[in-house]
Amino acid sequence: MSVLGALLRAGGSLCQSTGTLLQTARHISTGMCCRIRMHAIPELKKVDRWTEKRSMFGVYHNIGILGDFKAHPRDLIVAPCWLKGFQGNELQRLIRKKKMVGNRMMTLDRHNMEKRIKFLYRRFNRVGKHR
Repeated sequence: MSVLGALLRAGGSLCQSTGTLLQTARHISTGMCCRIRMHAIPELKKVDRWTEKRSMFGVYHNIGILGDFKAHPRDLIVAPCWLKGFQGNELQRLIRKKKMVGNRMMTLDRHNMEKRIKFLYRRFNRVGKHR
């Protein structure tokens, strides 16, 4: 116990600060002689609470209550047919699009889509966790 007291007293004299034993102990343990100074409190970030994503959050949550659970929120989403309720990567999305609307696409658009599918197919098979 006396060794700790001697160290604390020595630390107080080395740091040349008049403070409590706790501050002196902190100076000895961190090896710093002066206190850490806090600058002004950082200002709060300006956040737009009415972005499209935030304003549409939870918009379909009450369908079951008001609609007697007959409609699924996926049925109310306005989007192309190959995207409704779809979860997957770009290659899966393009293959799904090709199957659903490929025969109705313009020639150049279909050609570009098939090139993209070939590129992604090669890439997924050569690189990454999909191998």
